[in-house]
Amino acid sequence: MKVSVNNVSGCTKEVTVEVPTETVQNQMDGIYQKISQEAKIPGFRKGKVPLDVIRKQYKSAAREEMVHHRLPEFFRTVLVEQKLDPVAQPQITHLQFEEGTPLKFVATVEIKPTFDLKEYKGLKVKKAKVEADDADVEKALNNMRDQMAQLVPAEGRAAQKDDWVLIDFEGKIDGKAFEGGKANRYPVLLGAQNMLADFEANIVGLKAGDSKTFKITFPKDYGKDDIAGKEAEFTIKVHEIKAKKLPELNDEFAKDAGRAENLAELKEKLKAQVKQSKENEQRAKMVEQIGEKLIGDHKFDIPASLINMEQQRLVQQGVERLRSQGIDANTLPDEQKKQFVEGLRPVAEKNVHLALIVEKITAAEKIKTDESDIDAYFEKVSGNIGQPADVVKRYVQQQGNLDSIKDWIQYEKTLDFLITQSKIEQV
Repeated sequence: MKVSVNNVSGCTKEVTVEVPTETVQNQMDGIYQKISQEAKIPGFRKGKVPLDVIRKQYKSAAREEMVHHRLPEFFRTVLVEQKLDPVAQPQITHLQFEEGTPLKFVATVEIKPTFDLKEYKGLKVKKAKVEADDADVEKALNNMRDQMAQLVPAEGRAAQKDDWVLIDFEGKIDGKAFEGGKANRYPVLLGAQNMLADFEANIVGLKAGDSKTFKITFPKDYGKDDIAGKEAEFTIKVHEIKAKKLPELNDEFAKDAGRAENLAELKEKLKAQVKQSKENEQRAKMVEQIGEKLIGDHKFDIPASLINMEQQRLVQQGVERLRSQGIDANTLPDEQKKQFVEGLRPVAEKNVHLALIVEKITAAEKIKTDESDIDAYFEKVSGNIGQPADVVKRYVQQQGNLDSIKDWIQYEKTLDFLITQSKIEQV
């Protein structure tokens, strides 16, 4: 085969390939021979159809087989010979193929960039002292109480902050209804800021059965351009008001929470969890400092396909986070969706940039992921979700995600190595 490689950029190669006529024809003959074994043509027994008849009737099918199955095989051979390792599917262009002539095509491939490692040991990072005091424990307890709170009817009183209020509302701008301006039996948690503050303020003080008409002005930077900065008149009706009934802090609460046998034990566990959470936060900040330094010292082209994949992952992660908050991303205004996706592009680029550097450090330091690392990971997940570690691991294997988890563990091990090798300043 004739092959030429043109450097489009540091990580993009344009590979021109020409497969000789003889090689192509041998492949085509093999395709026709295979077709002849199964072809059913009137007047001929199965497997006895002359090849010249097959060539006439199955020319198009044979060409499809050559282009879609044999061409990739040729290209895989080229990749091995040229020592190219694509990070994504190549783009095939300028395809030229007719029987009796060479097969020609151009493939554009992206590969990982080549670069020399700069100094990565002894990087200076700052770390705050980590402590967990009684106030932290109290805050964690209150969060648990809030999560376990029951909603009970707020009999005989008006709506106030932290109440769940079920309302009908209808809004109009210049006397006309607008998209998203009407809902029936819509739940509002007062003080959660899921609605505009001026809107919520007009609910406070109302009782079940009350109605009210009021005007508010949408912010100029509101997510929907057609109503941003405009005044709207709303009419609301309150159906129900429910208040949170917090459980009492006692030994029974500790047992119901499923964390401890008594309140004292629960407080000790929460204190350890709060401290670990703060340690994790400080580690993340140190990683960010190390990442900024490494990215600043290592300048190279980054494959767009890797950035695209990371951006898609971040978008999906964001969608799942919104769903956990009860928000359907599909209902967001188009402009807000666009800003959300575009805002993740620089984050994705930064993540990929650092990952490529860390990958090279991993190889340089011969950092490996062994079975004990994997077992420790699943033991940790097991403790978080309350399922046996072997069950979690088996599920991950069935989903085909074990390799990606191994890669993540190895990435984290290298980050830990970089932290141990850094010069930490306590602040």
